Amino acid sequence: MAPRRTPRPAAALALAAGLLALSACSADGRAPGPEASRSMPEATFVFANAAAAPTLDPATTSTVETSRIAAQMLEGLVRADPSTGEPVPALATSWERSADGRSYTFELRDGVRFHDGTALDAAAVCANFDRWESHAADGARTSFATVFRTATGGSLYGACTVESDSSVELSLTSARTPVLRALTQPAFGIASPAALASGTQGSHPVGTGPFRFESGDGTRLVLSANPDYWGELGDIGTLEFRTVAEPELRYVALRLGQVDGYDQVGLDSFAPLAREGVQVFQRDPYSVSYLGINQNVAPLDDPDVRAAIASAVDRGAIVREHYPDGTRVADQFLPARFAMDGTDLQVPAYDPQRAKELLEASSYDGEPLRFYYPRNTSRTYMQEPEKIYADIAAQLVRAGFVIEPVPVDWSDGYVQQVQDPDGDHALHLLGWNGGYRDPDYFMGALFGAPDGEFAIDDPSLFGAVDRAAALPDGEERSRAYASINDRLSRVLPAVPLAHPISAVAVGGSVTSFPLTSTGYEDFNQVRLAPAP
Repeated sequence: MAPRRTPRPAAALALAAGLLALSACSADGRAPGPEASRSMPEATFVFANAAAAPTLDPATTSTVETSRIAAQMLEGLVRADPSTGEPVPALATSWERSADGRSYTFELRDGVRFHDGTALDAAAVCANFDRWESHAADGARTSFATVFRTATGGSLYGACTVESDSSVELSLTSARTPVLRALTQPAFGIASPAALASGTQGSHPVGTGPFRFESGDGTRLVLSANPDYWGELGDIGTLEFRTVAEPELRYVALRLGQVDGYDQVGLDSFAPLAREGVQVFQRDPYSVSYLGINQNVAPLDDPDVRAAIASAVDRGAIVREHYPDGTRVADQFLPARFAMDGTDLQVPAYDPQRAKELLEASSYDGEPLRFYYPRNTSRTYMQEPEKIYADIAAQLVRAGFVIEPVPVDWSDGYVQQVQDPDGDHALHLLGWNGGYRDPDYFMGALFGAPDGEFAIDDPSLFGAVDRAAALPDGEERSRAYASINDRLSRVLPAVPLAHPISAVAVGGSVTSFPLTSTGYEDFNQVRLAPAP
C-alpha cells in the first residue's frame, strides 16, 4: 500500500538518537517453575507499543496496550476464534447454556496452575467475578460494568456459583446475547486469588497464560515463557513490550534491529517499509474515530449547533490526509463488518455554507469552545491526532466557531479528562477499538448509559441499546441496530470520522504473526525462523 506523502527517512534517522538501547532484563528473584519434558523456547522478542499501558490490570481499563500485554499472562474461560470471533474453549473446556438463557455452566480445564503455583478451580473463577462486580458497584467505567449494565440501575449480573472444584455457574438476571462473546476479552482474564488479595494486579498480574511477569511496568515490561503452561509455548522465551510513542522512532527502531515488531505503522513509513521488503500486516477496519460533543457545555445542547459542527467538518479530506488507504469515511458508529448500516442516516455532509447558516440560526453567540485533543500517541483509530485536530479546528473556525485548543498528553490521563462528568471539555477527539465480535461492544460502551463524555440524557436511547443487545442474532437484531444508527445520526452526540485500518510491521526473523482486528495478538503464536 502506498502512502500519500513523501517519507522522511532523514528526519526519522535524526530522531533515532532519542531511542534507548536495549538494556539487560532482570528477573524478580522468583525461583523458576519446574520444567516439564518439553524444551523451553530461548528466543527474545521485543515489540514496540504506541503508548504506555496505564495499568497492567485489564479489568480496570480498555486501552489496547493494557489488553495486549495482559492477554499474554491472563486467560479467560473462553477466547475468541481468530477467524470468526466466536467463543472457543480456553480455561473452560466446555459450557452449557440454560434453556432460558439466564445461566452458563462452565467445566474447567484440569491441571491448570497459576504462575504462583496455585491451582485453577471454580472458587478462583468466582473470586474474579466478585472483584469485577465490586469495581463496577463503586462506579468504575469497566468492561464488566458495560457488559452487565451496572450503570443503568438493573445489573444483569446474578451470581457466580461454585458447583464443584471444576464446575462454575454464571447466572444472569435476564438473557443477553453478547455475554459469552464478551468473556473473550482480556478484561475477563482469570487472575490468581492470592494475587488479587495482595492488591498488585495492576503492577504484577498473575494468571495462567503462556507468559509470566518478570520485571518492569506499562512503559517497559519483560515477560518470560511459563514452563508450566498447559498449552503451546511457541518460539519466544523472553517477550518485551517497549513504549515508543513517535511513529518515526518505531520505524527506525525496527530498521536498526532494536525491536522485532511494532504496532501502528505511521503513514510515512508504509512506502519505505515496502521498498525495504519489510513485512507489514494490516488489520481490517474494526474501530471508529469521532469528534465528541459534550452537551453539558452550552450551547452544544442546541441541535442546530451540533449540526453546524458536523456540516463544517470535511470528513473525506480528514480520511484522505490522515489515514492509511483502505480507511472508510464514517457516517455511523458500527464498522461495516456487522452489516447493520442505518437506512436513513442524516449525519450532515460537508457543507461550509450550510454550517454558517445553521450557526447563525442557533443559540451560539461566539463562546470559545474548549477543544481537547491528545498528544504524543498513535491510536488504532487515530494515528495523527494533533494533525487531525489542526484541520478540524481550522474548518470550525472558518464556519464561525471560536476554538480554544486544549492539548493533553495521552499519558496524562487524556481519556479520563474527556470522560469526566464535571469536565470542561466542549469538543474532543477520541475513538473506540473493537474488543469482541458483537455490535453491543460499540453501542453499549458509547451510548448504552449516561456518562460524562457526551452527556446524553436520553433514557429511551439507552433502552433501545439495551433491547438490541438482548435480541437473538438475526434480522430483528440487525434492524434494531440499524435503527439506532439512524437515531444517532439525528441526535449527533459525536461526529463519526473514520473506520480506519491499522498495521503492524515485523522484522525478518518472523515467519508468521497472528494478527487480530482487536490488537490482542497471542505472542505464543508468533513463529520465528530458526537462529542461524
